[in-house]
Parts: sequence; C-alpha cells; structure tokens
Amino acid sequence: MIKILGDKKRITPPFIIWGVIFLVMFFSPSRGFTGWAWAADEEKSAEIIICPETRTGEIESPLNAYYLARAYDKGYCGIKSDKGTAIDWYARAAEQGHMLAQYQLGEIYFTGEGLESSDYPKAKQWYLGSALQGYGPAQLRLAFLYAEAHFKGLTPDYAEAEKWFLKAAEQNAGDAQFRLGNFYHNYKTPPDIEKAILWLTRAAEGGHRVAMFDLARLLKDRKESGLALDWMKKSADQDFLPAQMALSEMYAAGDGAPYDPTQSLIWTLKVAMHPMIPTYWLLKAGDIFFDGWDTIPKDYLQATQFYKRAADKDDPHALTQLGRIYLEGLGTPINKEKALGYLKKAAGQKDKEAMEILAHVAP
Repeated sequence: MIKILGDKKRITPPFIIWGVIFLVMFFSPSRGFTGWAWAADEEKSAEIIICPETRTGEIESPLNAYYLARAYDKGYCGIKSDKGTAIDWYARAAEQGHMLAQYQLGEIYFTGEGLESSDYPKAKQWYLGSALQGYGPAQLRLAFLYAEAHFKGLTPDYAEAEKWFLKAAEQNAGDAQFRLGNFYHNYKTPPDIEKAILWLTRAAEGGHRVAMFDLARLLKDRKESGLALDWMKKSADQDFLPAQMALSEMYAAGDGAPYDPTQSLIWTLKVAMHPMIPTYWLLKAGDIFFDGWDTIPKDYLQATQFYKRAADKDDPHALTQLGRIYLEGLGTPINKEKALGYLKKAAGQKDKEAMEILAHVAP
C-alpha cells in the first residue's frame, strides 16, 4: 500500500486502516454497536401499536400479556413506562410460549436494561425458546451467544453458532447473511472461503456495504481483481470509509486496480473529508497537492487547507510544511512570522526538518 510522491513513498500503516474499520464497524453512530455480540444491523420498522385489553377475562392471555409488556416497556396506550412491570408481563407471556415475548425477554437479559446486570445464560434460554419457533432475530442473537467467548456463564460452540446463523440467514433475518459469511471466513476452522463468498455475495447483493467490502477483499485475495474492484467501489459508493481508503491505496499502487493517480486522489479526498479521519489521510492529501503527482499538478492552496487541519492536531509534518509554505510564499504571500510560529511548534516536537530550516533562518 504505497503512494509515490515524486521520489518519496508514503506507506499506509496497516493499523490505521484496521483501526478505522474497527471504529466504523463496531461504533458507528448511525448503527450502534455492531460487533458479533450485539446489534445485528436489522432494519428497524415502525412498530404497529396494539393496546392491551384490560378486561379481567382477557388480561392473562399470552398475546395480551405481550401487549401489556410492550405498553409498559415503551409507554404506549396512556400507560406510564415502567421497565420492572414490563419485565413481569414479558415473563408471563414468555412462559406461555409467546415467541416475541421470549425474544424481548432475551434482549432484556442480554442488555441488563431494567436489571442489575446482564444475565447471558437467561438471555440464551429465552432466545432459544423464540428461535425454536422460527423467529429469525432470535436465531441470530442465539448464534452470537454461541460464537463468542466473552459472555459470562456461556461456552462457545461453533457448531451451534453455525447452525443458528444458517437458520437466520436462510430467512434473511437482520444481517445474518453477512454474519454467516463472516463466520465462515473468520471463525470456522479451517476457514470455508467458498461458503464465506456465497453468503457475503448474498448480503452484498442485498445492499450490505460491509459485506461488499469483505467480499471484495476475499475476491482480491483469489486474484479475481475485476469483480473485487466492482464490489469495493459499490461499498465505497455507500460511503463506507474502509472501502474508500482501500480504493485510494489500490489505485495508488496498481494493486487490484489500474495504476491511476487521479482516481487515487479522488478517493483520498473523499476519505480526508470525513471529520474524524486519522491525520495520515490529511497529510496524504496535503502531500499530493504540495509535491504534485504524475499528471496531478501542484496546488499549494489545497495543500495548505489539508495541512492546517492536520496542524490543528499538532502534527509535526503538517506544521513544518505550513512553515515552508509561508516562509517561501508558496501560493500565498510570504509571512515570516506565521512561518516561524509553525516551524517552532514542529521543532518543539523534535521534527528534524523544522529544526534544520530554523537553523538557517534569521530570527
């Protein structure tokens, strides 16, 4: 993963890309926590509110108990929200075999909401009851519990995890197809790449942008570069940051894509526009504009904008480059005072280039 800048090379530290992948996949603000254990990335639809019957003869039926639980849980139907009472009614319905109540009770024990703490064995018990009745989201949650090792009181069982992921995936519950593909790639021993590609393809065809990215990586490893590039572009077009980062590097190195500095710059700029992006990408964009690259001309004004964003994070390279820009009047009037301010900040971080420039500049 190399971008050539004249006679320079800027290498992307792998931890930067994978660190961003982790943040996007596991802590994305728009999707909640999306690791193996939680948030199956299910589509959320508006719930149809059915108010519970309050007549004595009807109140104890499992269906009505479930409606009462929902009302107390969410504050529906003029009933004040009360989590403890909601749990009681979910339990009454669940104990009578109500599939959705069993699932909701599993969710409560999993998250610990309204309880002192999570209780994973109880969550598993209620998910299982719902899953056995064919409820896809419960099957998916149950698979998570079998797949991971960090749930207190539970032991991983990959055979059971595979079974329940498969059942959930066959009815396309939540993002089960993506999770199953991921399971075959990362959890199955040895990995089953063919099945991973099969299920990731189904998820990708359904619009799952992370599945598109993972599928592209697997296809690239198999030297199916054309198809891999297509899926990487589709993921990137859905604003999936790791895919955009990958395309920037692929076009820069001619690895899995034609060598194309312009395309690399396009994707670099898309990445650099993200507000929380690592400084590396701001520096990469700034360096391209500062040095020029093949047919891409130098543009000091653009370089200045990216360096300033990196300098706001006290990056020494950005500070030094800004010092050079103002000292030499590159795309802007010479401003020695600004130049010295930036260079001194960089030198304070032991930046060798800044210290060398300061040694030759009169105060």
